[in-house]
Amino acid sequence: MRMCVRCEVTTETPVLVGVVHQNSGPGFVVYACHLCAAHYPPQPDVLTVLAPPRRAGSAQ
Repeated sequence: MRMCVRCEVTTETPVLVGVVHQNSGPGFVVYACHLCAAHYPPQPDVLTVLAPPRRAGSAQ
C-alpha cells in the first residue's frame, strides 16, 4: 500500500515512477497510482544508459 505522488490517494497497486538519489543518506522511491502513472515518463534501464567501461591501456 503506497500513496500516489500526484493525487495523494493510497493504492494497493502502486507503480514506480521515480527514484530519488541523495548524497547524504538513503534515497527514496516515488510511486503513483495506475491512472497517474501515465503522466510520468518510463524509467530508463540503468544498464542501457551507462556507457560501456573503458579498458585500461586502450587508446582513445
